[in-house]
Amino acid sequence: MKTKITYSVIMLVVSLGLFLGFNVSDNPKNKVESPQSQTINPVHPVPFGTVVYVDSLNGANDTVSLKNRGYKVFNRCANGPGTAPVWNSGIATAPGPAFNGPATGYALSTFNMTTGTSNQDGWLVLPRLAGGINATDSLYFYARNNSAVNVDSIRVMYSTNDSVPEGTWIELGRFLCNATTWTRVGFKASSTSVNGRFAIRSNTVGGGPTGPNCFNVGIDMITIERVAAPPPLPTTWYEQVTGVTADLYTISAADINNVWAAGTTGKVVRTTNGGTWTNVSGNLPAGDIFYACWAFDANTCLVTSSPGATFTYKTTNGGTNWVQVFTQAGGFIDGFYFKDANNGLMLGDAVGGRSSNWKTTNGGTTWDSAGVNFASTEGFYNNSIAGVGDVVYIGGGNTKIFKTTNFGTTWAPTVAAPGEANIASVYFNDANNGLFGGNTLVQLTTNGGTTWTSVTPPGTAGQTVGIAGTAPSNYWAARTGTVYATTNAGTNWTTSYTAAGTFRHMVKARTGSPYLYACRSNGTVAKYGGLFTGVTPGSNGVVSNYALNQNYPNPFNPTTKITFAVPVSGLVNLKVYDMTGKEIATLVNGQLNNGNYSVDFNAASLSSGIYFYTIKSGNFTDTKKMMLIK
Repeated sequence: MKTKITYSVIMLVVSLGLFLGFNVSDNPKNKVESPQSQTINPVHPVPFGTVVYVDSLNGANDTVSLKNRGYKVFNRCANGPGTAPVWNSGIATAPGPAFNGPATGYALSTFNMTTGTSNQDGWLVLPRLAGGINATDSLYFYARNNSAVNVDSIRVMYSTNDSVPEGTWIELGRFLCNATTWTRVGFKASSTSVNGRFAIRSNTVGGGPTGPNCFNVGIDMITIERVAAPPPLPTTWYEQVTGVTADLYTISAADINNVWAAGTTGKVVRTTNGGTWTNVSGNLPAGDIFYACWAFDANTCLVTSSPGATFTYKTTNGGTNWVQVFTQAGGFIDGFYFKDANNGLMLGDAVGGRSSNWKTTNGGTTWDSAGVNFASTEGFYNNSIAGVGDVVYIGGGNTKIFKTTNFGTTWAPTVAAPGEANIASVYFNDANNGLFGGNTLVQLTTNGGTTWTSVTPPGTAGQTVGIAGTAPSNYWAARTGTVYATTNAGTNWTTSYTAAGTFRHMVKARTGSPYLYACRSNGTVAKYGGLFTGVTPGSNGVVSNYALNQNYPNPFNPTTKITFAVPVSGLVNLKVYDMTGKEIATLVNGQLNNGNYSVDFNAASLSSGIYFYTIKSGNFTDTKKMMLIK
């Protein structure tokens, strides 16, 4: 799943503070903690989550009015209160008109909250929300001051159970107010609490009326915005039979249900429910080998082959018909990346002394190389492409990863990868954190590819042909017949899944994730996440004993149904073998609860003969024979 940046301005990372004490050494004039912040034009940006609280501050903002709206206001200046309240309605000229609404429609904190050269410390505790604060909630507001320099300080606090300054608070961050424009800042709650509250704290060293930092500060347009918690990581891999035995070189998951894969002998397969696969090769040349594909949805997909020249085909009707949309003599297209349904890049090996880069603005129907190529003799690796918005990476065969930050207008190699000549896979969790894998090495970047550092490689043999991940530090890497997992950005790897055949490519679904799909040399696909697709619960009632029943119909051509019973929750494995004992298919491999189940077996790609199916669960094992007659 790539991460697409849809907002016009990127919010910086929240900086956490762990102390509440206030002294001269804490003066943000000398030390700035970095909140999420952005300077924007005076229009409210697209929300970063669902708004669960909003106060435009367009009305009266004196102490009584604020309290009537559920706020709590406190003056904790060391030398006591001055001649003005801690917070009041805005002044049209100092620091200036409000961000939006009436010119005075904002909350103002002035230097007259205290006396002399004292430090300001005025609290505005936000109302308590019904249902409390979630760990995914963030407080956003606009701020500015009336100084020629950015000196006035605001700290943002969070408490799980208190509403007075003397309670237990965590400082989420602090910043200097901008003196020339309203700046939107955001701070994420540190934990979930039914009694959680945010507080905005006007807190400046020497901020009294005769102090060096005696200026006014305003805040406007307060929102609390909630982002849905990410889904939990899956726990089980599932084997899926595609109905073909072709070597599948490429796979693409538009979402958790709509997935396409392609490979040798002109084969393209598709699922629209995350597990039931059908052959959708249509009118594609039977002798072609497809090395890369890009799934848009259930109906639309691009595939590319290189049987001498390179060809790209597109379907818009689920694979019934394919139309050639591109060809290049002597070329080899390595893969695709689309930042939306229309705008995409197609990247390939250099031809005639220049890179073979192409751009489309109509979903791959037409392609143009103008303005996206560069002088090169580089060869690249199929499917070794990653993108985050306009930033795209492609792994090469000469210790280089090429990067564009403007969607292909200019390209430059990132820092060379010492010791690894072949960059066979690359993946980025976000704009900064990514991994690449090759024949022997895996390297990590935390700065968008500016520098790379070697980490422990997964396994000991074979190319790392697919990498996917979630969050900054969780990654999976496919190598030979095993998928490895790390939760600490490659410091340690564990075996996540092992299967027959050789993995060729692995992807994360672009939406609805974290779901992984990995294709192999024997025409099978392994899925990580969700439930079994094609395994159907049977009749109601509690099951007391294990059972494996005779398939029906039997003999069959080409499909048959196998039913079985599981008396206790646990791992269930159901596989099909030929007469020699060779594993043909894995029909079930995962956790099932007590119950009766059925699964369909499609033998369209197999020859007539006798086959065996075996179930294993707990200490129970059973095998039965079935006959395929074509």
